[in-house]
Amino acid sequence: MISINRYIIAALVLIISIFYGLFISFYIKDQQQKTDLIVENIRQDLSETAYIISSEVEDLDGLKAFKSFLNRKVANTPLFSAMSVSYGSKIISTTDSVITQIPPSSEIISKFRNVTTKELITHKIFETRSRFYIQDQVHWFTLIVYLDHDYIHHHYFESRLNFFLFFGIMPLLILIVLWYALKRGIINPLELMRQYAYYQSEVPTRFKLKELEYVRASMVQTFARLEHERNELSRLARTDNLSGLANRNQLNERLGWLISECNRSESEFALLFVDLDNFKSVNDSLGHDIGDELLRKVAGLIQEVLRQYDIIARVGGDEFIIVLSHYQNTIELTHIIQRILDRISELQIVQSHPVKVSGSIGVAFYPKDGSDTTTLMKNADIAMYEAKNSGKDQCKFFTQALQQQVISEIELERSLRDGLKNNEFQLYYQPKICIKSNKVVGAEALLRWIHPCKGLVPPNEFIPSAEKTGFMVELGHWVLNEAARQQVSWKNLGIADIKISANLSTVQFLDNRFDQKFSEVLKNSGISPCKLDVEMTESVFMENTQKNLSTLAKIRGQNVSISLDDFGTGYSSLAYLKQMPINTLKIDKSFIDDYQTASGAIFIETIVKIAQTLHLNVVAEGVEEQAQLDYLKQIGCNEYQGYLGSRPLPPEEFEVFISNYYPK
Repeated sequence: MISINRYIIAALVLIISIFYGLFISFYIKDQQQKTDLIVENIRQDLSETAYIISSEVEDLDGLKAFKSFLNRKVANTPLFSAMSVSYGSKIISTTDSVITQIPPSSEIISKFRNVTTKELITHKIFETRSRFYIQDQVHWFTLIVYLDHDYIHHHYFESRLNFFLFFGIMPLLILIVLWYALKRGIINPLELMRQYAYYQSEVPTRFKLKELEYVRASMVQTFARLEHERNELSRLARTDNLSGLANRNQLNERLGWLISECNRSESEFALLFVDLDNFKSVNDSLGHDIGDELLRKVAGLIQEVLRQYDIIARVGGDEFIIVLSHYQNTIELTHIIQRILDRISELQIVQSHPVKVSGSIGVAFYPKDGSDTTTLMKNADIAMYEAKNSGKDQCKFFTQALQQQVISEIELERSLRDGLKNNEFQLYYQPKICIKSNKVVGAEALLRWIHPCKGLVPPNEFIPSAEKTGFMVELGHWVLNEAARQQVSWKNLGIADIKISANLSTVQFLDNRFDQKFSEVLKNSGISPCKLDVEMTESVFMENTQKNLSTLAKIRGQNVSISLDDFGTGYSSLAYLKQMPINTLKIDKSFIDDYQTASGAIFIETIVKIAQTLHLNVVAEGVEEQAQLDYLKQIGCNEYQGYLGSRPLPPEEFEVFISNYYPK
């Protein structure tokens, strides 16, 4: 079968082909007629000129006398550019002094019949022979004419142009207009109806042709009725009648799609099997109508907690399946699960009856705990029963090792938050000492967690978790406040007025409210901004550079200095040393420990020279030996901190230490 679009195109192509076939044939014939006319004019001019010469010439010298006659002939005939008279193999007379020889025979047209247009355009010379008498003896001369090719080309070009304009382009324009009218009036409406019949998406607007409009209106009515019936059947087949949630059929469809998507992206998702605790007692005591209403309320509460792209389905009496994807980590996942448990356990008023239930949740992960829907649901169901056996109203993970890990992370986060509330965190201070004067010029505030049961918890055990959960924003703000408060306290007590350095986490620095919180620290603490220094690692400079640069500029604008910590251990770049408003470079302890090797010494000296060139202060970290200090003094390092000067000290011990430098 052929479409009407192709049919009309084929018909128009056929018409155009026939028309232009006739047009080309007529054009070639017309060109040949013009050629014959031009050749006949040339023949007549040559014959007339040859006759005049032959009737008047009496000797060879007489042939030369016709030069002026030839000049007049050329001047009066636009076709000619030059004329010559030859006798034997010599040119006797010519109107163009450049012509000195008889042209080759290949360039000459001697015939005047059946000359084609191509021959006329490519050859520029015609000739004719004529006889004359000298003392009753017959002699022959040749009259040669050179055509003006520019004139001939111009003549044919004008003729060709006019011909194409009137017989070529105009019919084509008419065909284009005809095609446009057919396309707008018939082809496009029929194509719109075809697309509507196939895709049933966009309804075509009213058509101009009555017959087509009848067909369109009938199709719209039919498809509207079919669409309504199809949607209703689909809803009944894929929706739980009681709760309005997806049923098992829709769940299987959506899980199939999600599994395919996770296979391509190599990602995971969590399947939650939720079962209401003590739901049977509600049905038994209050009746099934109360139970059904409770199920509808619980479904609505869970939907309020979930995001739009999460999946929830009711697969049994009081059993729900929830599928969670696109979560950052297991902590975020457990927060969502906890919110679900909290909402389920809220007291509900069902038909004036107060009803309180809880939920038990089992969690299985794709693909670790199953690669298909059946396996995932089975393993999540096993974990759910473990949650019920463990006391209900809780969540259990199918993998015990993962469960323990999540529990540990949750416990650590809870302990961190409790620790901040219970004043378990403390700042220790390690002095920064001027190498040249051996005076304390500043101190770095270092965070310590004094756990009531575990004692002193190393920072590397709780800082990563605090950053991962986002708690570092709150904890880092406390560090800034406490460091600024301590500096002001020491100044007011007359102990020392030194600069305090506080470390800024990347998470804290990128917080949207950091600028506001930082300004509040300066305002509320009363610290002189020039006495506060913020230390940050290179990771701050590697991400979102434009935003970071703006934030750093605001910090420097408040007269607070900025130190780049652990310089050289990351992706060190001279570009951000030039762009970022940095005051101090801190050389990491790992390089100081390697100062005795040639490569280590070169690296340290390079950092110092770079800092000196850029007018930056240099602080060496981790100095533990006098030899290291002597070396740093030799290469021109400004300050150092480390166990050679002092270990990090709590505020009371730091006050005793600093009194040796600032005796009262």
